Amino acid sequence: MTRVLLLGGTAEATALARALAAAGVDAVFSYAGRTGAPVAQPLPTRIGGFGGVAGLVAYLRSEGITRVIGATHPFAAQMSRNAAA
Repeated sequence: MTRVLLLGGTAEATALARALAAAGVDAVFSYAGRTGAPVAQPLPTRIGGFGGVAGLVAYLRSEGITRVIGATHPFAAQMSRNAAA
């Protein structure tokens, strides 16, 4: 079974969230937690960091995530590196 973690924070991520929700894909939207007023998403949403690579891996395993989509803000380079790792 596919379960997606969408690392968001951009307009493109919101568009992806809408497409995933419309397609009935089991997905979670993740905000870094630095946004004062995050845009409501059509997917279950989590806010906050993961605690580095080890924390991200633990989250992926505990939540049964099988795919990660990185659509973070360009300034979120560390999150992109962690997701790639």
